[in-house]
Amino acid sequence: MTSEGAFRNEVSRIAAGFSGPLAIVATRGRYAERPLTGPLNILVAVAGTQVSRRAAEVAIVLARGGRARVGALYVSDAAASGEKRGRRESATHRQEEAILKDIVEIADRYAITIRTTVRANIAADAAILKQAEAGRYDLIIMGVSRRSGEKLFFGNTAHAVLARAKCSVMFLTDAASARQPATKGDKRIH
Repeated sequence: MTSEGAFRNEVSRIAAGFSGPLAIVATRGRYAERPLTGPLNILVAVAGTQVSRRAAEVAIVLARGGRARVGALYVSDAAASGEKRGRRESATHRQEEAILKDIVEIADRYAITIRTTVRANIAADAAILKQAEAGRYDLIIMGVSRRSGEKLFFGNTAHAVLARAKCSVMFLTDAASARQPATKGDKRIH
């Protein structure tokens, strides 16, 4: 990483030359100093997208392969005020429950217990970092989509988590978001 918390040019160049799904890990904390020591505690951010579901699957498989604890975090943008409770909030709540239920079912297939949490009325990056700190997680896994541009960038939330997390961070992309970005003068539309 650069001092500003962005990916170095070498990482951007390697990622641009790869057409398949990506997994990029920034190691920090005790695993940066002494890899593979002790149980791993994984926090996976889920959002209901296919790439975040894939991130949850990876977290669960890693947990099954070792002595890991897994937590799934969904960050809701639903309002918490009493006046705004109603159909929209009920629909949002049902959607949150469905997303987390799907993740729990995946964990059950692998005989993994997963703790689920919903955070509301807080920015996604702040919620992820707060949950990682409170739960003493060693690794944050996020399913992300690559943004257009010459530099490797997964959006503001992922950038903020990468820049400020005290623990290791893993970003996973799907094949569609791993395409090479358009270069200057390129007329293709993605």
